[in-house]
Amino acid sequence: MFRTAFFLLLVIGTVSAQAIAPAPALPLTVAVSAPAPRTAADTVQAIHKLFAKRRRVGGWLTAGAVSTHLALAGISAANENKGASNSGSSGFGIPGNTGPLIQFGFGGFALIYGVVAAPVAGVGIQQLIAYGPRREAKILAAYETTHRLPAKIQRQLRRHLR
Repeated sequence: MFRTAFFLLLVIGTVSAQAIAPAPALPLTVAVSAPAPRTAADTVQAIHKLFAKRRRVGGWLTAGAVSTHLALAGISAANENKGASNSGSSGFGIPGNTGPLIQFGFGGFALIYGVVAAPVAGVGIQQLIAYGPRREAKILAAYETTHRLPAKIQRQLRRHLR
């Protein structure tokens, strides 16, 4: 029933929209100026912005992964110590409940670190290496001599040069 009503409403709406005559188009005169030509200084500034942004992202990813690693290590260590001191419960749980709510142990900690934190840290470190100051200086030196950029850098600079 609902589908039929919806279909009829859709068909009637499109038929009535076609019956209405469109308004006559008004001639628009808009002065469009050509974009200013890019200079070598603009390109160099865009390269600096690109590399600084990528280094910043790499630093945040690496720092986040390391802090996640340390937090998980702390939780795992607290879990291990709590299990040794309490006879009734090991881990973080609900008071009065005998079973733990979260219990990592070494294997769980290693699994979570391997699945979550290690790949994020790897991407962060890759960003720090790929967009380091040495590579930036190398690309800038090559650009100043040949006025050509690697294809990957050209593609990434398109949004910085708009």
